[in-house]
Amino acid sequence: MTKRTRPGDLLFTPNQRQLLTAALSTGAETVTRAWRAWRAAADLDTLPGEQVPLLPMLYANLSRFGLAEEADPRLKGIHRRTWYANQLALDVAKLWLQRLEAVDVPVMLADALALTAYGDRSRPLDPLVLIVPPEHAPAAVRLLLAEGGQPLPPVTAWTGREPLWTTHQTFRMGSSIPQRLELHWHVAPFWSSPALDAAAWARAQPIALAGRSAPALSAADQLVRSSVVAAGSGSASLMALADMAVVLQAVADTAAVGDAAAAADTAAVGMDWEVVLQVAETGQVSRELLAALECLESTLDLAAPVKVLERLRALRSPYAAPAASPNRLHAAALSRTRRLYAQYRRAVAARGIQPGWGLFLDFLQHRWGLRSRGAILSQAIKRLFR
Repeated sequence: MTKRTRPGDLLFTPNQRQLLTAALSTGAETVTRAWRAWRAAADLDTLPGEQVPLLPMLYANLSRFGLAEEADPRLKGIHRRTWYANQLALDVAKLWLQRLEAVDVPVMLADALALTAYGDRSRPLDPLVLIVPPEHAPAAVRLLLAEGGQPLPPVTAWTGREPLWTTHQTFRMGSSIPQRLELHWHVAPFWSSPALDAAAWARAQPIALAGRSAPALSAADQLVRSSVVAAGSGSASLMALADMAVVLQAVADTAAVGDAAAAADTAAVGMDWEVVLQVAETGQVSRELLAALECLESTLDLAAPVKVLERLRALRSPYAAPAASPNRLHAAALSRTRRLYAQYRRAVAARGIQPGWGLFLDFLQHRWGLRSRGAILSQAIKRLFR
């Protein structure tokens, strides 16, 4: 009997999955097999950009299982440079937490910074991701600019009201050793929901960062946030899937040692699956979350509870329909188009704006950083049929 192909089985290539397994699996045989298969096809000189950030994590995992001697010596150097860069990044994060809090701007940690609570996985901390409430974003942007932060394109202009299509601004901080800092004014990427924001801030968990305590996204909120990026088509999608794996591994480790240990560190490893389902349904990203969880199950044997997966499959986004194309390229393009349109509809719905094709073209122009609408068609072909 032929096994049914699930959406999550199509998210990443076999080569990408081999790297993810070698970098994150906890089984010696599994790591060895995946590492040697990936190494046979990989060339560090021409490695795809989305795989490079996983190399420090790969070397750390190889060292745990006595495989580091098989690796290219450059991997060790990459791991050392990442460790050093992360120490500097933590100092930058601590500095900006202090500066923003000094002007009464609440700050919450997300992504790489939030994942420092789950143990050292040698994950690069670039970019640093800080979340502030929307009403405090203009003050935070002004402070970053006043302290020498250089906004990177696309530049968000605050003109008395919240920007329509953007949820964050990236800055380059420092001169001798630049550090990217992403300032977000909504918890979830690509949609802005006051209800989701308020609930996530209420669930924020304090973690230790560079000798001080700071609020960070809960495990449930971080899992859903990462799933949206993982199911996307950007260069950060593979790292976002790795982030989800780190969260689920921490949850699995807690379950293995029992409830007593879980109670001692609920901020780092507690998972409220009801919250996960609620956020996915409210944010209309159940399809993205399901695909990412299916991918982790088939790649790393990290499975969400069966009932959670069943409920996710029962949820349907009002902006998406299942693909029905025998051609894999066409099916992938249709899937990417659906995700883009879903992002657009979520954005306009959150702001109470009537959707329209002209507005959708504006969304695509900004989303892809294009100078004019005339470039949308060629960019769409390049991005959707790659």
